Amino acid sequence: MKTAVALRLADKGHTVFPCSSETKAPLIAGGFKNATTDTTIIKSWWRQYPTALIGVPTGKFVVIDADLQHQAAVHWFSRANLPLTRTHITRSGGRHLLFRADNRVGCSAGRVWAHIDTRGAGGYIIWWPAEGFEVQHTEVLAAVPEWIVAKLARTATSYPTSTTTRSIKPAVAVNKIEGIVRTISGARQGERNSVLHWGACRLAELAGQSVITESDAAAIAIEAAKQTGLPYPEAMRTVRSAFRSVP
Repeated sequence: MKTAVALRLADKGHTVFPCSSETKAPLIAGGFKNATTDTTIIKSWWRQYPTALIGVPTGKFVVIDADLQHQAAVHWFSRANLPLTRTHITRSGGRHLLFRADNRVGCSAGRVWAHIDTRGAGGYIIWWPAEGFEVQHTEVLAAVPEWIVAKLARTATSYPTSTTTRSIKPAVAVNKIEGIVRTISGARQGERNSVLHWGACRLAELAGQSVITESDAAAIAIEAAKQTGLPYPEAMRTVRSAFRSVP
C-alpha cells in the first residue's frame, strides 16, 4: 500500500523517502536530501521499512502546517481566511495546507503564529494521505497569500546550521531523537529551561547533519517542553537561544 503510494508520487515527479512512524525523522542517511523518484530504490526502502511514513521534500510546493491541538492555532486558523487549497488532515488532527511553489516561503516554526509553521525549500512533510487520512480540495493548489509572505519577512529569524558533516546512521538518529524528547519531556520544574536548551542544541546538531530539518527540530523541542508545562513563548525563546549557540 505505502509502496504503491510512494511510487505514484514518484511517477508525478515528487521525490520521496522513508521516515520513522514514531518520530517522523528520516530513516535514510542524508534525510530528505537523498529523496528519490527511482522506483528500484523506493521499493527497496519500503521492503526494509514496511511501516515507514512517506516523506516528501517541499519546495516544488510550500506548506502551512497548522497544529490544531493547540487553542492558539485553532484561533488563528478559524480567522485567517485562507484560500481553498489542497489540504491534508494530519495524524494529530492538524492541517497541512499545500500551496504553489514560492521561493519567498522557507521553513519556519511559529513565525506566522504560535503553532503555525511553514515548509518550503529545505524542508519536508509527511504525506498523511498514505496513512488513510482525509484530503480536502484535492485538485486545487492556490498561491500563498501575500500577507503570509509579508508576515514571514517581518518576523524572519534564522536558525544557524551546524557545520558538522559527520554522517550518522538513520537508526542511531531516530534513537537519539527519541532519547532527547524523553529527556526534555521528563525535566522537573526548576530545570526545564536548562534541559530544553541542552536538548535543542542536540537537535540543532542533528539538523546540521541533515537528519531532520531545522524547523522540525525546533518544533519537536518546543512540543516536548510543553509536556512539562513550560509556556510556549518561554520554550520558543529557549529553543532560539539554543539554535543560535550551535556553531
